[in-house]
Amino acid sequence: MANQDASMYPKVEINEAEAVAKAFSDKSGKMVDYPFKFPEMKPYEVRIRILFTGLCHSDASLGKSEWGNENYPLVAGHEIVGVVEKIGNNVSKFQVGERIAAGPIRFYCENCENCKKGDNQLCMGKLEPEAMRIFQGHFGGFATHVQVPDKACFKVPESLPTEAVAPLMCAGITVFAPLKRFVKPGDAVGIIGTGGLGHLAVQYAKAMGCTVTAFTSKVAEKKDELMKLGADQVCSSVDLEELKKLEGTQNYVMNCLTVKNDKQFMSYVSLCKRGGGVLQVGAPASGQLPHLDLLKLANDQISIYGSQVGSSQDTIDMLEFSAKHKILPKIEVFQWNDWQTAFDKCSQSKAKFRCVIDCCTFPHKFREEQQQGLKQQQHQQQQQQQ
Repeated sequence: MANQDASMYPKVEINEAEAVAKAFSDKSGKMVDYPFKFPEMKPYEVRIRILFTGLCHSDASLGKSEWGNENYPLVAGHEIVGVVEKIGNNVSKFQVGERIAAGPIRFYCENCENCKKGDNQLCMGKLEPEAMRIFQGHFGGFATHVQVPDKACFKVPESLPTEAVAPLMCAGITVFAPLKRFVKPGDAVGIIGTGGLGHLAVQYAKAMGCTVTAFTSKVAEKKDELMKLGADQVCSSVDLEELKKLEGTQNYVMNCLTVKNDKQFMSYVSLCKRGGGVLQVGAPASGQLPHLDLLKLANDQISIYGSQVGSSQDTIDMLEFSAKHKILPKIEVFQWNDWQTAFDKCSQSKAKFRCVIDCCTFPHKFREEQQQGLKQQQHQQQQQQQ
């Protein structure tokens, strides 16, 4: 749950605003412009002028209160790439004007057991008044700007095109981290679902030296494209007879779907070899969980692993790996005025792969004034360094 407190971000007239968000006003999923001011910047925070922001199905789940009742207005968004516009007094690793990216993790304690072993995405510390998720208690990236702790931000390799970076910060790290954690060269890896998550998983698994089988409900439509992305074969994810023929063939199966049907889910589990594992990255709505055949799991020693995004180091590795192997998401870019169209396409699972908003298309002189202010800050920073 996001549990945002909109009073932290008071709504103001557009000519007084420091940023404008696309906010959910209720669980209907309808979005409205929300001009606002930020709370006072903390010494460790960075304000990002967002260039592109990605849409994730989890944003739809939040906006529609599918994971529990939310507070409204709610500003989601956790796939962010932009330019540093302002930094707190204690920030040293980023400079005004630098291109950076931010993903789902906003904050972590650095002192708990999980943080100390490098799994800060599993932080167990007390973070109040901060929050672990970028949209938890705070406005997220569905906006012209976002203000986050510097530890939530990452430098972007020069070779990655800006518009493609945003989806990597959630979809990319969500599939990269468990693949990095479990698979090895030569493994047979099945990817269930080849949309926003799965088409990236196919690319990463192939680049890691695996034999990749992509499973999709749209074989005729997607086969050629998935083969170009690296799949060694493309099979149906809904034909139970075809799935049965492939039982016991995969070292690991990554399930990118939110499957409710018991037989369907167990048919994916049965693809695993004995001693294999299911990597579950699809996040269903609350209560929509299939039943498991525990006897099958025990007899074949099949494990099911959950995974949520990745650590800071995983994210750095993902960005560098993506740049090295030229792994990019397939995206459809929308302008600011097309937010609702993009969101509806995402929430209804009609996006072929990934939807991205070009936040530079915000239709107001407000954006021009912000850009002029950024240039002035850059010039002042350069003078101070001389």
